[in-house]
Amino acid sequence: MTRVFFGGILFVFFCVASLFADTTLVDNQLNYSVYLPANWVREVENDSQHIFVDTTYFYPAELSFNRYTIDSTLYKTADEWTQAHFLGYRLTVQYSVDPAGVVLYSNSDSSVRQGSLQAAEAYSIFFSSDTSIGSWAEYIRFTACGRYGYELYAISDTADMSENIGLYAAILQSITIAPGDHVVSQPAFRRSVSAAGKALKPYACDPLGRTTGMAGASRGLAAGIYIWRNGVKSPFLR
Repeated sequence: MTRVFFGGILFVFFCVASLFADTTLVDNQLNYSVYLPANWVREVENDSQHIFVDTTYFYPAELSFNRYTIDSTLYKTADEWTQAHFLGYRLTVQYSVDPAGVVLYSNSDSSVRQGSLQAAEAYSIFFSSDTSIGSWAEYIRFTACGRYGYELYAISDTADMSENIGLYAAILQSITIAPGDHVVSQPAFRRSVSAAGKALKPYACDPLGRTTGMAGASRGLAAGIYIWRNGVKSPFLR
């Protein structure tokens, strides 16, 4: 799984997208633009994370755009942040136990770009000792610019990722990040949730322990372990 793996990604993406209306979304909160096929929307999770989902649920993966403030005492350049987090990701997956992870593909050479920015990418698969949970996969990219580092990923069950990795990767690769030191602005909107809804809202923990808020039970969920606010864990196998 090297360049051949992603060689046909853009071709597949534009073949699919050409059948339907699409749009280029420009976001002034986190200062980026992204090419979204028809029926895909952006949702604001918080001040530093936006997610992209298919409202028809035909494509069940969750795509995420995350921004982090770079600690200038640890990283002299933006590229140092990119490489450090890419290597940290690989080591975390390699030494994960339950779920056990395997990096099937990774690339951090100069050919990997996020627009004009240096980037690094990987594709991993995860297995749980709990057979009722099954396996899932993740495609992830790291890049950095100015004062911020960025983590872009798509996560879903292995069957979905195997079939639709071309589309998911192309959406993430289409993201263009504005250069320079960005000013943090207020969120464009916030989701209104009642007190009862907050108590029941599930949070999906991905293989690296990142907590991702789910917009609602009606969305197709990727396979994994879902932790509710009351602490109860429940597996989901698509």
